[in-house]
Amino acid sequence: MTSSDIKKLRVRQLLLLNGSILFFLAVSYILQILIEITYSQMFIFLGIATLIQSILGWVKRNSAKSIFPVIEQVAIYEKEKMGPEWSRQRTVGSIWTMLVSSILFLNAYFHSDSGDILSIEPVFLFFLTIAILVMTNISFVIHTRKVDGAQSHADFTGYTRNSNVRAIIFGACYAILICVLILSLV
Repeated sequence: MTSSDIKKLRVRQLLLLNGSILFFLAVSYILQILIEITYSQMFIFLGIATLIQSILGWVKRNSAKSIFPVIEQVAIYEKEKMGPEWSRQRTVGSIWTMLVSSILFLNAYFHSDSGDILSIEPVFLFFLTIAILVMTNISFVIHTRKVDGAQSHADFTGYTRNSNVRAIIFGACYAILICVLILSLV
């Protein structure tokens, strides 16, 4: 694959990633306006969605198949480029997704008695969307630079561990940002 092909593939991947995020956030906001959803119901739905994602990721962790041709092409390219670290990264990603699913189900349990209706302020949703897009795109750029710039499988030694540490730091920053945003809007 030439560097020109890789750049085109990465642009298509980035467009699909950002488009998917914007689509699902818009749909969730519209549904929240049209249908009264409790916090517990929201956490159960998100928990089921992430559980399914984790199970699918675990089942097909060594496969590059995808319903989206762009994602499949990227997976084939990265699998070839990263070697055994690609499978390790997919396995660890499925474990993290399972952990997130468990946390969502735990939140559903804690909110089961409240019956509070989910209501998201448009200003909060705007800043939340911007924060999600910024964090996702920063992670995407860091990952693609590492993968595209690597010369051999040896360049990926410890990559999964390092990317997970980076994800934890990004997650902590994101949580702090959300807390500050919530406190400033209250």
